[in-house]
Amino acid sequence: MNVTVNELAVLQQQQGRIRNMCILAHVDHGKTTLSDHLIATNGLIHPKMVGELRYLDSRDDEQARGITMKSSSISLLYVPGAAHRPQGPRSVPPAAKLSCGYLVNLIDSPGHVDFCSEVSTAARLSDGALVVVDAVEGVCIQTHAVLRQAWEEKVCEEAVPVAMLWPDAT
Repeated sequence: MNVTVNELAVLQQQQGRIRNMCILAHVDHGKTTLSDHLIATNGLIHPKMVGELRYLDSRDDEQARGITMKSSSISLLYVPGAAHRPQGPRSVPPAAKLSCGYLVNLIDSPGHVDFCSEVSTAARLSDGALVVVDAVEGVCIQTHAVLRQAWEEKVCEEAVPVAMLWPDAT
């Protein structure tokens, strides 16, 4: 679904249609990859670049190390049911985007314990959190820590199990 800056600007004026969401998880459980997938649904990056581009890791040291060290945010459009339209999500007319759509301010937070202040700040700014859990590794120690931080900030959590394929998996 392609989104224009004007459509996002109109939605910014409708407070009831704005949701602030953060993505929380243990390090390397797929927060940034999930962010890339969500960004691709808005047509900002090509779907083949998902997981490779690391769109929200804008700092050189984040790209070089392959980890998120600073929380980054982006505004995305979510239209309920758009993915299930017979003509695809790109067929959503502009009027429907504005009448049914939600502006989702998405925050991709770090997963490493050294950056826990970034996680608590992201949680404090959010209405809700997507908690990513690697389906192979399961709940890890940092998963507990980010859940505790979200709980303390009174953030509504939603679990997102992620099945990751390891390079040597058969």
